[in-house]
Order: sequence, then C-alpha cells, then structure tokens
Amino acid sequence: MNFKLLIIILSLSSTFAYSQTNLRGTVKDEKGNLLTGVTVVLSATQGTITDAYGIYSITILQKGKYTIKTSFNGLNPQSKTINVLDQKEIVIDFMLSRSNQELNEVVITSNRMRETIDEVPSSVSVIPLKQIENLAQTSNSVADVLMEIPGMALSSNQTSSTGQTLRGRNMLILIDGIPQSTPLRSGGRDVNTIDPSSLERIEIIKGATAIYGNGADGGIVNYITKKPNTTKKFESTTSIGSEGSLVGIANTVGSKITQNFSGKLNKLGYVVSGTFRQIGVYKDANGLVISPSYGLGETSQYTLFGKANYDINEKQQIELMYNYFSSNQDSKYTPQVGVYGESPTIGILGEQIGVDQGNKYNHNAQLTYKYDAIFGKTDFRLNLYMQDFKTIYGYSDTFYDPNLGYDGGQSLIVSSKRGARFNFSSPYSFGKVEGNVLYGIDILNDKTSQDLVDGRKWTPDMKMTNFAPYAQVKTLYKNVVLKAGIRFENINIDIPNYTTITTYNLGETTPNGGGIAINGGTLDYNATTFNAGLRYNKWYFFKPFVSFSQSFSIADLGRTLRSATENTVNNINSKSVIANNYEVGFNSHIGKINLSGAYFISTSDLGSTYSETASGTFIILRQPEKVYGYELSFDTKLTRYVTFGTSISHTEGKLDSKDNGNYDTYMGGDRIPPVKLVSFLSYNWDRKFDARLSMIYSGNRDRFNAPYSYGRGPVNNFTTVNLSTNYHITPSTKLSLGIRNLLNKDYYTLTSQWNARSSNYVKANGAQFNVTLTANL
Repeated sequence: MNFKLLIIILSLSSTFAYSQTNLRGTVKDEKGNLLTGVTVVLSATQGTITDAYGIYSITILQKGKYTIKTSFNGLNPQSKTINVLDQKEIVIDFMLSRSNQELNEVVITSNRMRETIDEVPSSVSVIPLKQIENLAQTSNSVADVLMEIPGMALSSNQTSSTGQTLRGRNMLILIDGIPQSTPLRSGGRDVNTIDPSSLERIEIIKGATAIYGNGADGGIVNYITKKPNTTKKFESTTSIGSEGSLVGIANTVGSKITQNFSGKLNKLGYVVSGTFRQIGVYKDANGLVISPSYGLGETSQYTLFGKANYDINEKQQIELMYNYFSSNQDSKYTPQVGVYGESPTIGILGEQIGVDQGNKYNHNAQLTYKYDAIFGKTDFRLNLYMQDFKTIYGYSDTFYDPNLGYDGGQSLIVSSKRGARFNFSSPYSFGKVEGNVLYGIDILNDKTSQDLVDGRKWTPDMKMTNFAPYAQVKTLYKNVVLKAGIRFENINIDIPNYTTITTYNLGETTPNGGGIAINGGTLDYNATTFNAGLRYNKWYFFKPFVSFSQSFSIADLGRTLRSATENTVNNINSKSVIANNYEVGFNSHIGKINLSGAYFISTSDLGSTYSETASGTFIILRQPEKVYGYELSFDTKLTRYVTFGTSISHTEGKLDSKDNGNYDTYMGGDRIPPVKLVSFLSYNWDRKFDARLSMIYSGNRDRFNAPYSYGRGPVNNFTTVNLSTNYHITPSTKLSLGIRNLLNKDYYTLTSQWNARSSNYVKANGAQFNVTLTANL
C-alpha cells in the first residue's frame, strides 16, 4: 500500500529541475511538400505527429543515443540516429519517398505502448479512420465494420453478437482500453456498444492474450476514440444522412446526424461530438419485414462523446474521455414464427409485449495521466476508468410463473466496472541491443447481475475484484524482435446466498425445476499466464514471426449459477479457462504486392462451449478444446488509382468429449464460422473521388446430423456485394453513397442457420442505401 501511495505522490507532483534538449524538424515528400500527420517516434519512449506545416517537436530530457523513426501511410519509413549531449536544440529534417507498403508501419497502441507492426510478433489488424468511414457506409452497426478482418466471423445483423467470434473464440471488446465485455454473465451485447462516428481507428490483436486481463481467448478488439485536431484552434464537422431499403422502401427510411467540434487552444486539446440515428424497418430481399426479435431495425440511437487533454508541461499531460451510447427498439411489429429450414420468421403488425429492448445505456469514462521520464527515462501512465452498462432482452414465456401471476418476462444484464492501471515503460540499451520493459499493476472491480424486468433475480449479484501485476519485455537487435511477458491473475468473486428462479412448463402449475436455495461463498481464481514471440525483419519480401500466448477467462459464471443444482457455490464447477495460442506467420512486400499469412492452433484443457439440453436449457461443456486454422491476405496496386485485395480465413474446432486425447466432436456454429473469402477493388482519384466495391463469400459448414440442436444447424454458402463511394464537391464538402447487398441477395444469416430454431430463422437485409453529406468548417 505504501508503494502504491508513493507512485501516486510521485505521479501527481510537479516537475523538478532538469536539463532538456528540444528536437525539432520538418518532414517532406520527394516533391518538397510538407507532410501533415507523419508519426515521429523517438525510440520506444516518446512520439508525436507533424502539424499542419509538417513540423514536429519532441523534448528530450536525458543525455544519450537515440533513434528517430518516421512513418506515414504510402511512404517509406526513415530512421536517423542522434547523440544528445548538452545541446539546447537539435534540428533533424526528413524527406520520405513513395512506397506501397502502407500497412507495414501503422503505429498501434493495443499493447500499451507506441510501436509499429514490424515490432509485434503476432497477427495484428488495424482499421484506420478512412476505412472505418467507408465500411460504415455499408454497415448497420460497428459489428459490420469488423466483418472483413481475416479471422473475424460475420456479424449477426442483430443486437446480439453471439457467433461473431475471433478465431473461433470469444474476444475481449475494449473502448480505449476499457473492457466492455461482461465475463461474469456473457450477454453477447459487447460488440455494438459504440457508434463508428466516435472512432479514430480499430485495433484487432489476434490470438489468446492476457495483456488486458480476463476474456481475450480469441484476441482483443480495441475501439480507439477520436483525438483532438492539434492543427487548428477550432474545427467543425457536420454530417447529415439518410438510409433505407431499396426493396419496398415504405417505413424503412431512417436518418442520422453527427456534429463534431475539435481543436487546440494553447495547451488544451478538445473534441466533442454527438450523434442521433433513427433506423427504420428492416426488410429482406423480397421486401418482407425482418423479425424484430433481437433486431436492429426500428431503433433510436444516441451517442455523446468528448475528450480533452491538457499539457501540464513538457513532461506531463492529463486527458479525460467520456462516451455515452444508447440503442433502444420501439417496434410496431411482432414476430410471426416460420419453420426452420423451410420458411423465415418475419415481422407482422402487432403490439410487442413488454418494455423496449436494446442497450439502454453504456457509459464509459477514463482519466489518463502521463508523466514522461518520471525517473530516469522511465515513463509513467495512470488510467482510472469506469463503465456502467445495462441491456434488456426480448419477452419470453420461459419465465412463466402462475403462482406469482407472471405470463412471462424479460431479462436484463446490469454491469458496473471501476478500474485502475499503473503502467511503467523503461527503455534500455546495451550496445546494439535496445528495447523496452513494460510493467505495472491492473486493478478492477466488476459488479454484474442478470435480473428480470419485473424484479425477479435470475443470477445473484456477483462482485469480482481483480488484482494483476504484469511485465512485458521487448528486445530489438538488428533485424530481430523478441517479446516475452508474464501476468499474475488474482481474482476474488463474492456470491451472496440466493435461490434459483422457479421454472414451469407453460400452462402448468407444478414446477419443473429451479427454486433451489444456494449457499453463497467466495470463488478464488489465481493463474499465471505467459507470452513469447520472435520476429525477423531482415528481408523486406519475407518477415516471419512465431509466437506463443495464453489467456485467462471465467467461463460465463452467471449462466452456471442461474441453473445450479448444488446447494453450495463451492460445489459448482466454475473453473476458469486457460487458452494456449500457438502461431506462425509472415508479412511480405514484393514490389507493389503486400502478402501476409498465419497458421494458428489454440488449445484449452477446460472449454466453455454451450450445449442445449432436452429441456431447452443450456449448460457449459467443460471439455478439452482445440481450435485451429489459417489466414491469408493479399493486396496490390493494379494502376496508380486502382487497388485490388483479397483474403481468406479458415477456422475449425473440435472437442475431446471423452477427455482421452481424441478430439472427436466438432464445435458448433456459435463458435466456429465457415470459411470466409473477402475481395475488394478500390479506385481513388486525386482525393476528389473514390469508390470501393467489396465481396464477401461465406462457405458451407455441415458437421452434424438431424435433428439439429442449438449451434449444430447446417450452414449454406452465400455471397454479398457492397459498394461505397465518396465525392468531394468542394475541398471541405463531401457526398457519400453506400449500398449494402448491392445485388439484393436473398439469404439467411449465419446465426439463423446454425441456431437451428424456427423462432430465430430470419433472413438478412436486402439491398439498402446510405447517403451522407459531410461539411467541414
């Protein structure tokens, strides 16, 4: 405790006297044009971007030898070495030449430090702002924006993200590092918790990882919110749009308006935005209304986002971020159940039972304090964050209780998180060997419960305290990158005494289950997870890497507790899942061609796969699992203006049902998607006009015999085509048009096919349009 107090006192103290050197310069292209937004990194400790005049400035606080690295999409990176002695100022200018290796030098922060993809010995995907804007034109939610990423399953086109796995496992969703997932009671509502208009980029780290704690068995998706515009005192961006169906347009037209203000006033940078979106009725390719159950149609969405940072001095900065997102459905339709495998469930006019469903609110706030060179060359970062989340599900007669007078009910999940991260980053060098040690402590308090809207308790109020020290070492020697890390998970979960909910068959008065009094208690989870990776960057045409990583997760404790049959918590099988990810991959750049690939195997001795019982309830199979697959991506410039790209993802998974080392049972579609092929053709004409045509092919997957239960339904292939275009009417005004499902393909979503239930057998949207006018001031 004294050590923590010392850290805070040091962190919040004012700066002390020190000598410093100002490193500055300009960055230009081959034609002498000044470049805005170029990333300039000083070794692994400090970085900045060039302003509107191509100028950068970095304060160096310690003497020594430094390597300055620059990177900018479409241009070759450049590095220069300097010796800092007693100079007050050093001027270093850069001239960057044209390159086709755009993705190679994207700076990422998902591993808690600034680094390029060449320094990460694992599979990483980054969706930059421009691509987010294009993909959002043909997306119904942020979950759709993720669909083209290799290894990512297709979205469900619903509020639930169940089935949208990453490499066949659950992923940890973050907003600026704040966890959105609810691991104590996984509700499948974590992906659609933010609007794309609030995002600067999306980072996807693939494979098991424990760097951000519980729940990243398949990897991490980190939504990085927008940053202030530092080149202007004030900038205003207004977007007004409309969307709707191209098949039976009646009642389908919706609207969206986004207002954004950003700028920097002396030491204060700010960005504030608000979005309102009203979505109309969703219809399939035949013009029939899609079932409103778990639907995204007929919803009202509200977003409020703000971020402010203040430069206390050259060494210290403080930043405050807040994001609010709400999505509520008010439907005039009710489901008309079809027949699984024969006819779809559609929406017909009628009154919905119960209250509106959807994500009622998602509040995220974070205070970040940065202190560069807090001692020696060590940087310190303190993150204090919170998340409050509430989501409501649809009405179901499953909750029928004649003795209490309930014909059914609706469940809801409420989750509240409070957390702190103490992060230190210390660079080191020994001759030609340099690197960085990242270390610190994560503290998290999570309170989660699942109740019914009428007040009945479905799960107890679970309270989790997580204390996790960690360390991560990165070593750079010539063309070799070596990374290794360790994390110590210490989790304590308090569970009060509770009684499981009593269940009845509809119309009957005798209970068929539940009503069991459970003595509460404390569950302790302690685990040590490791990671190690090696990357070799000598050859531009072939940069291989190999890695091993582990993750830690609690296998949906709430679902286990709500159907408990033991009379004490300590007798419940609630052991955690440790996933082991083995991966080998490469990146290649040959002329105008970019090629990357990876093969992975992910194993766990205890699984977390859902299985449906004969009574229709779910249990979690605690059997050994093995998930494996590969990913390949390719892109090249065909001409100066035209780029072509394609990728393929294949994932498969099996269970060891007898725990004898023989993986004899395939995993269901809620975990394992069919093969996915994505291709695109883009045209970009001198920043005046651009267009992107993309195709997504989803293959067949038929692993089980009839009669089909949850997750075991056969999946048939389908192909969809999307089109997005942007035309700059003036330098500050842009007109955008997106068409989703351009060819009006008639097909069933992946979720509806593997779900194997008539009530969930729904079709995908038919052709939709989205037109937006954006103006900058």
